[in-house]
Amino acid sequence: MKKIYLMIYYLFASKLPDYAFPGGKLYNNLRISLLNKFLEIGKGCRIQSNIYVGDGNNIVIGNNVRINDNCKLDNVKIGDYVLIARRTQVLGKEHGYENVNKPMMLQEGRSKKQTIVEDDVWIGLNVIIMPGITISKGCIIAAGAVLTKSTEPYGIYGGVPAKLIKLRK
Repeated sequence: MKKIYLMIYYLFASKLPDYAFPGGKLYNNLRISLLNKFLEIGKGCRIQSNIYVGDGNNIVIGNNVRINDNCKLDNVKIGDYVLIARRTQVLGKEHGYENVNKPMMLQEGRSKKQTIVEDDVWIGLNVIIMPGITISKGCIIAAGAVLTKSTEPYGIYGGVPAKLIKLRK
């Protein structure tokens, strides 16, 4: 049954207009009711169009989360009151690469690492988050950043690779 809900989500519901479009609240509720069939999602969320969640395994979305269009989520746990801007990618896997005598795509050791996004986080436009990162409570990740390391609470991070710019408090 899960596969049927996945198909309906990807072929139909993920393509519906965004929240701001007339009837957008209805489309959002439809997307969320379908997502609830194959992943854990909290109350009061807004999920815009074209959000890729794979098969939904290892994805948890908290309460009052806003995820804008064209984001990709993989192996992530998202806390409450999180804002995720357009085209953000949360990566959840790494390829094996240790054996130089074998092509990387053929190597075993593809590891899954869960990313944690704690409460009250704002992730900007086009951010890439590498696998296994923890984004601490209250952080802001600037647009275009590539986050390769876990963050301090209430930090503002930006750049490639992302570095601490300043603390919010």
